[in-house]
Amino acid sequence: MIKIIDKGYKYLLLQLSDFLGIAKTIVVSLKSIEGRKKYENLFGKKIKDKKENIKVYALHTNQSLLIDFISNLFEKSTSSAIFHDYIHSKSSNFKIIFQDTNKKNKKNAKSNRRCITIIFQTLLSDFFEDTINVLKRKINIPYRVKPLIVKSKDYMETVLPLDQILAFQHIKTFKGYLGNLFALNPSLDSYFNDLQVSMGYMPQLEELAFNNIFKLEVSRCKLGYSNLESFIRDYNQNQAIGQELKIRSKEKITLSSYRRNLKMIYPYLDKYAGLLIKECRNLNLIGDKIWIWDRRFFECNCSGLKNKETGLLSDPDAGHYVKKTGKYSVLSGTGYTDTCIVDSWWGLPIYWDAVNASKNDNTIFQDTINQCMESTTVKPFFVIADAGPDSHPSNETVVEKGVIPIIAARKNSAGNILKTEKGTHFRAKYIPRIYHKLLGKLYNIRTTVERKNSNDVVGYNRSKTPTRGKVWAKTYVSISNIAALLTALTAFKVGRHELIRAPGAFRRLNI
Repeated sequence: MIKIIDKGYKYLLLQLSDFLGIAKTIVVSLKSIEGRKKYENLFGKKIKDKKENIKVYALHTNQSLLIDFISNLFEKSTSSAIFHDYIHSKSSNFKIIFQDTNKKNKKNAKSNRRCITIIFQTLLSDFFEDTINVLKRKINIPYRVKPLIVKSKDYMETVLPLDQILAFQHIKTFKGYLGNLFALNPSLDSYFNDLQVSMGYMPQLEELAFNNIFKLEVSRCKLGYSNLESFIRDYNQNQAIGQELKIRSKEKITLSSYRRNLKMIYPYLDKYAGLLIKECRNLNLIGDKIWIWDRRFFECNCSGLKNKETGLLSDPDAGHYVKKTGKYSVLSGTGYTDTCIVDSWWGLPIYWDAVNASKNDNTIFQDTINQCMESTTVKPFFVIADAGPDSHPSNETVVEKGVIPIIAARKNSAGNILKTEKGTHFRAKYIPRIYHKLLGKLYNIRTTVERKNSNDVVGYNRSKTPTRGKVWAKTYVSISNIAALLTALTAFKVGRHELIRAPGAFRRLNI
């Protein structure tokens, strides 16, 4: 039996004599020179030298190395000549092959490159940037702030009866009456009365005055009427609505006259909404720190079938909407999209529009951001959106305005992708490093716009417009958002902050 010892390993070679019972042990150690000669005499051949393991790294000619970015941090920079001599030295186990990128696959290789970074993962830049130290302390993002202190003398006294003032102050289950919306916001009457005088319009009935038409439409939204006919019929038969709105005349109005005057005040709704938004900012109800975007689909009074001769829908401004809402469920229909931007503090809308529902999320988002920024001089610090408008043009549109986009990326997005603990992805290219660890908290605020959409659908029953046309769709959206602003202002003025976002507040009739 022969024992061969080499670098800590023992090899046993059994011979025929071992099986015949003739025991003879020969120990050969390859660690020494004598052992190597003994091996050559025993087997009649020299020991084969083992091949050195050469590590091969393939680099593209246009590939940057880490040393290119941090060489200025060292006192002695490594020159390419020294690096080249070390690679080609005989004692080196490294071998680098430079390859040229194939021009045909260059575009595919660049677009398919994907690098996912966890938000809490430490990067090399963390050790060289002093600004990253801000993340070492706890940072709280305000979900909402308290409005200014409310003094009942400034708003309710001489405006509301004493029993209602006491009810607001001491009875938490009391949510107010419909008339409180208009009594505590006198800007409504003054604005629409001045508008009517400037236009030189003289209505035949008191109910058809601009301020009364607007009050009736807001009341229809608050009471949850889905169509115009049923609301006008109830108004003509029930005097309680007129008494609540302080309309003295008891004349009956027709559907055609109601629609005609409502269409006349449509171009001026946005201007009045701007006055309400400005008042909300003054009362600390809108902070303009974080804006949130989302779109909400609502149907129109259209069959969805195209005319065989013209190829158009019965509502030519509408479009088909298809969205997968679950594994087996799909939301589809014909109508419009309410593209809205809300503030993060109390979920109040600051900009909205109604567009064709068949348009892409990227197109709607970019147009909304551009139009919103043009309509106001105020701009936020962040804009949050879901993965619908995820694209480089959408992110660049926000960055061009001097705002940081917090837009969720799709799971199959290419490039430098950030991933939160909950699995949400973001494009790191457009988000500064100091905010990476805050992405989870920031994106959680996006549910504010979902609650606003839920109030429109569930609270106000605004899921289908009773009319056709783009003008009526925009009127439909404007009334919903103005009703939300009036509710917030009224809740503030009565000192009930819990009613600022409540769609059921100020809905009852004082009978």
